[in-house]
Amino acid sequence: MSSIRVAADKLDRLVDLVGELVTVQARLTQEATYQKKPELISISEEVERLSSELRDNTMSIRMLPIGTTCNKFKRLVRDLSNDLGKKVIMETEGGDTELDKTVIEQLNDPLVHIIRNSIDHGIESPESRKKIGKKEQGTVNLSAIHCGSNVLIQIKDDGAGLDINKIRNKAIEKNLMHPDEEKSEKEIFMMLFEPGFSTASKVTGISGRGVGMDVVKRSIEALRGNIDVSSEYATGTTISLKLPLTLAIIEGLLVKNW
Repeated sequence: MSSIRVAADKLDRLVDLVGELVTVQARLTQEATYQKKPELISISEEVERLSSELRDNTMSIRMLPIGTTCNKFKRLVRDLSNDLGKKVIMETEGGDTELDKTVIEQLNDPLVHIIRNSIDHGIESPESRKKIGKKEQGTVNLSAIHCGSNVLIQIKDDGAGLDINKIRNKAIEKNLMHPDEEKSEKEIFMMLFEPGFSTASKVTGISGRGVGMDVVKRSIEALRGNIDVSSEYATGTTISLKLPLTLAIIEGLLVKNW
């Protein structure tokens, strides 16, 4: 299959023009419906079909496999595990899952933060893992799968998991919750994304400053996505990111109350 290299700004301009065309097409359809002229309605339906195909084809040009980003994280895992004296490997699944190039570009830093935390806080030292019957080598798994009009990305480790009591006590200490307040496990885990929140016992060159996970949450929300955490103590932690396939053109529904 032959291919051609195109400058990103030219592609972005094409997407902008298609977006404007889709808007004009919607106006045409609205006007044709209002005037109730069969010939005009027929023309508007044909324009709608063609603009829809053009939009879908243009969007597909912007899509890139997430595997292009996943591969660079393997070196990050190798370097961090060496620095921390841990044995960690990275596994990837769904590398051919496609995302808008803009989403992939903006996803890099949040994923770096999450992977760093998984290795620093999650994965235990080889000695600790051996004592509790685990393999000395820990695993960080990065997977991606299409889920409707979204992509679900999961970063899963087989480390120590989250200590819910430690997080709760830290939240009380920082006045994020009252000692008598009842919160679900999920709500307590989400405290990790509060600015300045950290359960690390000491500050290192990798983590412990309480900076990172709050930035991750803001970055994901800026991409119109959401983040979720699940964990089982002494078994591992999974962080899930749900992101839209594209940020270029978003379909909407306008409702008017008469």
